[in-house]
This record gives sequence, C-alpha cells and structure tokens, in this order.
Amino acid sequence: MKIWIKYLAGVLIGLAFSLVAPHQNPIFSDITAYLSALVVQFGRYSLYPVLFFSFTIGVFELRESKSLMKIGSIAAAVIIIATILAAVTGLLSVLIRNPSRIPIFVEGASEIGDIGIKESLMQLFPSSGFEVFTNGLFILPLCIFGGFAGAGCAVDKTASKAALTLFDSLSRVFYAIMSFFVDILSIGMIALSVHWLLEFRLMISSKVFTDFILLLAFNFFFLALVLYPALIRFVCGKVNPYRVLYAGIASVLAAFFSGDSNMTLPILLRHANESLGVRRRVSSVTMPMFSIFSRPGTAMAVTVSFIVILKSYSSLGIVFTDMLWLLGVAILLSFFLGRFPSGGAYIALATVCMLYGRGFEAGYLILKPAAFFICSIAAATDALTSLMGTYAMAKRWDMVHHRELRFFI
Repeated sequence: MKIWIKYLAGVLIGLAFSLVAPHQNPIFSDITAYLSALVVQFGRYSLYPVLFFSFTIGVFELRESKSLMKIGSIAAAVIIIATILAAVTGLLSVLIRNPSRIPIFVEGASEIGDIGIKESLMQLFPSSGFEVFTNGLFILPLCIFGGFAGAGCAVDKTASKAALTLFDSLSRVFYAIMSFFVDILSIGMIALSVHWLLEFRLMISSKVFTDFILLLAFNFFFLALVLYPALIRFVCGKVNPYRVLYAGIASVLAAFFSGDSNMTLPILLRHANESLGVRRRVSSVTMPMFSIFSRPGTAMAVTVSFIVILKSYSSLGIVFTDMLWLLGVAILLSFFLGRFPSGGAYIALATVCMLYGRGFEAGYLILKPAAFFICSIAAATDALTSLMGTYAMAKRWDMVHHRELRFFI
C-alpha cells in the first residue's frame, strides 16, 4: 500500500475518532497532546544518523563532480525566490480579500521563544564537533560537520577510501531504518489528527477565525496547484508538475498535522529518492538545506497574519512603505528559523509585532488560538516547496531517474 494512502487512512481514522471522543474532557486533551508530542519525537528519531552519513557522501560526490558550489548556489536562489513569491502572494491575497476583523480580547502574554540569531550562530560551531549530534532540533550544525567530513574525504581519496565505504554503507543501513520509521508513522497520524482536530474545534468555536482560515487555505492551494506547477513547467519544460504534487501528498499530510519540519524531512527524503527518482547526491544535500532555510509558507503566513492583526486593531489600513517593510522582515526572519522545526511561524509573527511597535507589540496574542493552524499551513507549504524545489533542480541538471506513477511509494 502506498505511503500516502496509509497516512490518509490514519488521518481519517483520527478525525472520525475525535468527533465522537470526549473532546471537552481535560484528561483526554492532555493524553492526546502527550501522544501527539510522542509521535513527533518518534518521527524525528531516525533522522540524524541518515542525515549525517548521507550529507557527507553527498558533499563528497558533488565536490568530485565539481558541482557542489553550483548546486548550493542554485538551491539558495530557489529558496530566496520561492520565499519572495510566497510572501507577495500572501500580501496580495489579504489586500484583495480584506478578511473580517478579529475581535480584540484580553489575553495574558505567554512564554514564547525568541528567534535568537546570535544564539543560532553560536550553535553552528560548538566547543566540540561531536556536540552537533546532541542537538536534536537544529540540524544545521550537523550538516556543517557532515559537509566538512565530505570535503575532507575529497582532499585525499586514497586515505579516505575506507571511510567513504563505511559511510556509504552506514548511510544505506540508516536509510533502511528511516524507511521503517516512515512506514510506521502512519499509525502515529491517528494521534496527530486527533490532537489537531481538538485544537481546531476549539479555534472555530469562537466563530471569529473563519475568514482567516479560508484565506490561509486559499494561499496554500494557490501555491500548490497554480504557482509552483507553473514554475516547474517554466524551469523543467514539458514535464507534468502534478506528478511532484502527487509524490508530496504524504509529506504535506505529515507536515500539516504535525507542524514539524524535522519529522517531515525523512518522508521528503524517501519520496524524493523512491518516487521522483532524484539522485541521492542531490537530495541528501538540498533537502536539508530547504528544511533549514526554505520557509516560504512561514513568510506567507506571517504576512497574512500581521495584516489581519493591523486590520483588527485599526480601520486605517497599512501604507505602502509598511507593506514593503513587512515583506522584507517576514522574508528575512524566515531564513533564521532553523532552530525551530515546529512553531517557527508564530514565533516569527510575534517578532514582527515587536519590531513594528506602535502599540502592536502584543498584537500576535489575538491569533494565539489559531497559532497551531498558522504553523500547520506554513509547514505544509514549506514541505511542498522542498520537494518541488529539489525535483526542479535535479531535473534541470539531468539528475533524475524517471519513474512511472504506478511505482511511486
């Protein structure tokens, strides 16, 4: 059975169960929240080993073929362009649609993470290189360490021959382990969807977020069904872009109901390799880059959310210079959320409110009941961007082994 069917079955079972479950029981809510967090941990469990060894081998092979800098530069350009397009799409949609304002209610400020750019930079090079294996959330230091290992192997191929053979073998072993966890995660989708629907029912019970929900959903489907396919056709020529969308169904489901990029990355790696046929040397390097830096869904969601906040507080609207400022800040902040595999969109929104000032420092609190939904849409968009961006790059440089649709996993 295909992975996306198993994931969808898990989601449907979870949603059906949550409709008849005692959702107003606080004990039941606590249990589902715990199980949901446990599933996310389970999904992350197999990522680090396969990521380190595959990234090392990928960097070595790309450097050997003299294409490492080219792939890295193109990936960076794709990330920047996709983020700008998504943020502009969000801005235009909220200006055209003009969603209804959200009533302002008194809400105490809650503990919320700080983007902490300086702290992130400090973590890139810890006191010991082996410390990168202990940070289970921030994968960039691990990728840097793996990149140095791959580059070191390329310096003296004779001396590193044994190490490369070992790393390649371990990469394949841990990939097999990761594949097992990806398959089993379909059961965990039940818990994730139950917890998600409980939060969703609580959000819509206030009956003030309907327009906001529809607007974010419209942006996602516009990007997924119109803009991204058009870009794939433009870059890759006569290919069916909806094949890529089909390959990303399982990843989008996992990202949407978990809101976690680290849990979604193993699923993306499997579908890039086994469904789309992207060569390992490309996917093992570009996929982590997209997971860390490519947050176009976050930039889009933050842009939409902030303007909704402004419209809720004032009927004066937003001037053009503030629009440009918002786009710039939302795009820039999206590149520094690698430390936050989940919840990054809401943290970025809070940061934008604080930077904007003018009495809006706590404006993000009126969207607190919808924070999980903002992060869900952002994570689903980011996952789809990673898969489509990786495929477009690999296809453009003939690093794809074509697979028929019936052989997709």
